[in-house]
Amino acid sequence: MEAVRLEDLPPLPEAPGVYLWKRGEEVLYVGKAKSLRARVKSYFHAEGKARRIAQEATGLDFIATRDEVEALLLEANLIKAHRPPYNVLLKDDKHYPFLKLTQEPFPTLLVVRRVEEDGAKYYGPFPEAGALRRIKTLIDRLFPLRKNSGYPMRKRRYPCLNYSMGRCLAPCVGLADPEAYREAVRQVEAVLEGRVDGLLAELETRMREAAKKLEFERAAELRDQMEALRAFFSTAQQAFDPELGDLDFLGMARSGALAVVQLYQVRSGRILGRISRVVEKEEAQEEEILWAFLREHYLEASPLPSQVLLPFPLEDLDSLAELLRRRAGRKVELKVPRRGEKQRLLELAQRNARLALEAELKLLEKRGDHPALKALQDLLGPSTRPFRIEGYDVSHLQGQARVFSLVAFEGGRPKKAEYRRMRLGSGNDDYAAMEEGVYRRFTGSLKDLPLPDLLLIDGGLGQVRAAEKALERAGLRLPLVGLAKGEEVLVTPEGRELRLPLTHPALQLLIHVRDEAHRNGLRYHQKKRTEEALKVLAGIPGIGERRRRLLLERYGGLRALKEAPLEELARLPGMSLKAAQALKEALESGPERA
Repeated sequence: MEAVRLEDLPPLPEAPGVYLWKRGEEVLYVGKAKSLRARVKSYFHAEGKARRIAQEATGLDFIATRDEVEALLLEANLIKAHRPPYNVLLKDDKHYPFLKLTQEPFPTLLVVRRVEEDGAKYYGPFPEAGALRRIKTLIDRLFPLRKNSGYPMRKRRYPCLNYSMGRCLAPCVGLADPEAYREAVRQVEAVLEGRVDGLLAELETRMREAAKKLEFERAAELRDQMEALRAFFSTAQQAFDPELGDLDFLGMARSGALAVVQLYQVRSGRILGRISRVVEKEEAQEEEILWAFLREHYLEASPLPSQVLLPFPLEDLDSLAELLRRRAGRKVELKVPRRGEKQRLLELAQRNARLALEAELKLLEKRGDHPALKALQDLLGPSTRPFRIEGYDVSHLQGQARVFSLVAFEGGRPKKAEYRRMRLGSGNDDYAAMEEGVYRRFTGSLKDLPLPDLLLIDGGLGQVRAAEKALERAGLRLPLVGLAKGEEVLVTPEGRELRLPLTHPALQLLIHVRDEAHRNGLRYHQKKRTEEALKVLAGIPGIGERRRRLLLERYGGLRALKEAPLEELARLPGMSLKAAQALKEALESGPERA
């Protein structure tokens, strides 16, 4: 089947809607648009993933909608139904549980997995089953809603044990006062919406009124209710500034194809919980990942906050903002704070997202499933996944003091205990220096290090072939690849060049390895420059150890010291004009050094 052409497409309206790129009967991608005509046409002039979708698709379907909100809802349903390969799909796509307060004359509270359009009130989702059980147990103990009469409510001949324990008003046998039951429902709603402070104040007022009327048993019940609520919310929630009100804030972290998005819920200034989702999508942009999370979460989440704080700006948020306004019955603001307490909340979310990503990567590494390693295997075609990668770099200091730098990565992460450096012979031949360093790595003092699964050479084809020659001399055959600076092009010993997008997980890992090898070599040169500078400064009258350290911390080397004005040197803390003059005279009479 041939790829669909622009002129083959059906007439597209300038209206909002959803489009489905298809290959035969398979749906490749589902998207929404303000203007179906403009959005679909843009695929034929785009680059990257959009262009590739258009090249693979053999047909297109579309559905026009009344507005963008309807398009957003339809897009979400079609993605769930078809699970297209080019859409971002959140990992662990299970349905988190909700608490459902049924729509009946005498409602009950249920644990459910799906949100339905049945008029009931839903609270959640709850990412932790333990948190859901704790709050359900608390509500069942403190508020006398019915529990054992089914949904919808069925009449019973006799009340259950909960009625005898004072934990149910027994509407199933006709004993409940409708007004008292409505009051209990209102209090449950307050707890589930996080409005605990107001409820506690109300309970305290009623407790005092009961005590004044000498209804001590009722006052004790209210006191126990208040203490249980305070104990639960003081341990289950972290207090923030009460002025923050109701808001959600999000953090996101990414490494290669793997990303973690986390959402924190704050209600009445308290953090109610956190939802964390993992996405593994090689070429998806961060904006696309965040959009997918927001779309999936806010189509069901309840109750909705007044504000949603985003880690970075997103385009075309109007449809989501309008959807939230319709669901909440009021405005829900979506914004990226730049200062103050709300900006610090985002920093908290970002920091925890990075920690969650680190944990996810470590778990993958233990299983050998790091996405970058799998991508490397697919790209270079070794028989086994390259668990251990060694990066090699040759650097020098003004043509002298050549150093061979070695860094080791295992499971996609640096193993700094096995970083090494070797002094090489002098000379200006970079290829010979690389060959010498690689040969000595496998035949000299470093030969007892584990053999790598892949060698990464800092450089182009010349350096790669020099390393290959060294391996042949050492009697070894190991996979190797070069990474040329600037364009970040991978080079194989056969001369093949591999150009990958910067978001490709394999390229991101190899850049990390290459940069670590380069930094490891630079640290040696920095150390040598410092030692040389200290020797020169040690021979200058009036420049003691304290002044030597001060000057090197400020200027870094002899060349910068030589170029510094005399008056500036004399004004430094601990320096004097006489010492500065002695320093300048010694540097100007001596050889120029780095």
